[in-house]
Amino acid sequence: MNDSAVSHDPAQYVTIGMDREIFALPVRNVREILDMQPITRLPHAPPFMAGMIDVRGMSVPTIDLRVKLGLPAVPVTESTRIVVLDLFIDGQPRPMGIIADRVIEVTSMGDQEMEAAPDVGVRWRSDYIRAIGRVNGAFVIVFDLSRLFSSEDTALLDPSCQTS
Repeated sequence: MNDSAVSHDPAQYVTIGMDREIFALPVRNVREILDMQPITRLPHAPPFMAGMIDVRGMSVPTIDLRVKLGLPAVPVTESTRIVVLDLFIDGQPRPMGIIADRVIEVTSMGDQEMEAAPDVGVRWRSDYIRAIGRVNGAFVIVFDLSRLFSSEDTALLDPSCQTS
């Protein structure tokens, strides 16, 4: 685990469910949580790119987190949500939406509830994981958002970079 990214005070996380797993997103990066809405597909976008949504007049690229993690896509349900994140990529603020199967809760986790991410035994790329936490006896995978949303990925998501 990267010591420079670890706080000694408990941090707040929004937990989301994807398949049978629970993932955590730092509250400081979560702008809002939306019900599923129409998504405009972009031509030539990578498979994980669901498209663009309108959030109060702002175009927000939105990814299917399941596909990004290598899980099979599933139909939208009443529990499906779009979590709009505020990210800093290459020093620039960028909004990003992620489609989650469900949003569970806001929870706190401190250093004592976290351990380094394993290199084996997971179904997705372990470099996307900052740590494994425990909440109420369940494992929670804490994303490393800077790796999950690399500058190469976000360049593909920038509508000004799309070609027809």
